[in-house]
Amino acid sequence: MRNSLAKKLVIVAVSTLPLCGCLDETYIKEDRTDKRNKTLKLVHHVGGTQDCILVNDGVWYVGFGSQLLVLEGRGKKPLRTESINPSGEGGAITALALWHGDLIAVMDGDAVARWDISSPRLPVLIDLVTSKQLDIRPRGIHVANNILYITGDGGVVRSSDGEKFLPSENPTGNVVDTKFGPAVPVARRVQLLQDNKFITAASALVPLPASAGLPGGFAFALNGKEGATIGLMNSDLREVSGEPVRGVFRKLVVANGRLWAIFDTEIVSWNMQSGKLNSPMYTLVKGARDLAPLTDNLYAVVGSFGRGVLHLNADKEGDGDTFTDAVREPGRLEQSLFDGRRVLAGSSEGFWLYPIRGKPTLSDKTVSLSMIPDTKVSLPWADAQIDKGDGNPATPDEGQKIHFKSATAEADWELPPNVYACVLAAVDGDLWVGHTDGITVLHPANANPTVADGAIAASSAEGALIITKRGELRLPGPILWIHPLRTGPGAVWVSHFGGLGVAEFTADETLLQPVSKTSTSSTLN
Repeated sequence: MRNSLAKKLVIVAVSTLPLCGCLDETYIKEDRTDKRNKTLKLVHHVGGTQDCILVNDGVWYVGFGSQLLVLEGRGKKPLRTESINPSGEGGAITALALWHGDLIAVMDGDAVARWDISSPRLPVLIDLVTSKQLDIRPRGIHVANNILYITGDGGVVRSSDGEKFLPSENPTGNVVDTKFGPAVPVARRVQLLQDNKFITAASALVPLPASAGLPGGFAFALNGKEGATIGLMNSDLREVSGEPVRGVFRKLVVANGRLWAIFDTEIVSWNMQSGKLNSPMYTLVKGARDLAPLTDNLYAVVGSFGRGVLHLNADKEGDGDTFTDAVREPGRLEQSLFDGRRVLAGSSEGFWLYPIRGKPTLSDKTVSLSMIPDTKVSLPWADAQIDKGDGNPATPDEGQKIHFKSATAEADWELPPNVYACVLAAVDGDLWVGHTDGITVLHPANANPTVADGAIAASSAEGALIITKRGELRLPGPILWIHPLRTGPGAVWVSHFGGLGVAEFTADETLLQPVSKTSTSSTLN
């Protein structure tokens, strides 16, 4: 019985041998690589800075990255979230204003948007004017004498007729209506729009209410090396009172008869009476950017920390000068560490643990401050380095170029005006550049040397090095860290004030369709 079974097994084994030869003879080698075109896409994004707030009829409007948050009450949970552009295609909302009953917002450097808020909780986008149409990169908006002015890189635009002022300047403050005419701060100089005449020294100006005791006067801030002077000016734009405050100045706000000066580590507020600043109050809060009154005693505060409600004086909820209803966000991220699965990133405002494509949580761990972003990397086809500029502080040009050097040639790739590189990373053979406007991916061209948009050719005796743009994402920056993923052509990015997330090259057919826009007129009038 056993011998019979053994013979059968041998027969079966032998009979299968020819099949192996048949399989070898019929095998056909196939190229299974993905030949589809791929586009750089933002596949996940969390956190960021809440730069600005406007409260109207009890409804909060908050600029949070490229999104407009609509909230009410204590602002714990958004009623709605409005997005103008798909993620990765627009700047952050950094300024808000009311004009003719509508809500106006600046998409930093990219566009100005207008919403109909006749139904306050359901804003409807009715207008969008791009930076190309404005002929400036918008940074701020202000209503002076019922006229909307847009300021930015390249001057000031009056929305009623599109007239442009100070075309060679980069205003840093909002337009105000003075007895000498409309004026705007440019660095530390306040200049008239009509003739560019210098009229006073200030980095920011805000009109005063009648209760301040200075008819036609202004609150001002004047930036210095280690802080700013905060004070009051009369209608002749002469200083009548002022106090120095240490720290990085962010914004001046006049609310409920008080002057609020917002700094990176504290908010200082004063009563204003008879042209003087009285009874200063110092509120310690890291990362504040803006505030708006909710009641006589409650103030909504937003910033890189998230948002919360400040109780000015003691009330039934507790002591004065305290915060409640805090909603935290990873906004200020200066250090970052990646282990292939998670990112630990943060600053003095707190450190966050971010699992790739997951929800970030506050962590008690920190990152060594000795770690710095890479500014020089080696690629298979060249070495790349962020250009250090000429060192002249009068013409800041550090980070305006990326210098490439291969075995046969050298080339420079220039960033757009007023955009500066911060970090470099080698990802799947490409160079990823993190800069103040987001991320740009560069790689060598295979074609003959042809200078075109996004391509720079450098000739040498032995050959040429041509750099082309493979992909780009517009993100709130500056991007300080780029961590390549272990698998796939992608990376985790970390922004100083824009949160963090994942970007990958994805096949075109999987891309989301762009968000439709209600209107794209050339002026706001």
